[in-house]
Amino acid sequence: MPFSNRFAKGNPYYSLGSQSKLAKGIIGHIIVEGNAATIITFTSLVEGKGNAGRFIDELKERYDIVTFPNLINKKLEGMLQRRGFKKKYKYVRILEGHTDVYIWKKQ
Repeated sequence: MPFSNRFAKGNPYYSLGSQSKLAKGIIGHIIVEGNAATIITFTSLVEGKGNAGRFIDELKERYDIVTFPNLINKKLEGMLQRRGFKKKYKYVRILEGHTDVYIWKKQ
């Protein structure tokens, strides 16, 4: 049974099989608005190769604001915290609701 949460119902970004290649070894969904990126979902195709860390670092180089809403992975939370992301509770338009969001802003 696939994972589901309260934001998944009726949300096209949670449909299986429709993820795009985001970076080397990474697939998922990204929304870019101006110089801000929201990562709705992402998966590393091979764990333990550093793909997720490189992807996060590349996002920080490319965008002024990077957000990860509604995380369900404790390991990813730690990776984001170590890279300067701050956790806030806020409204996320694509999810049509409030949730915890990890946010990084370029200084």
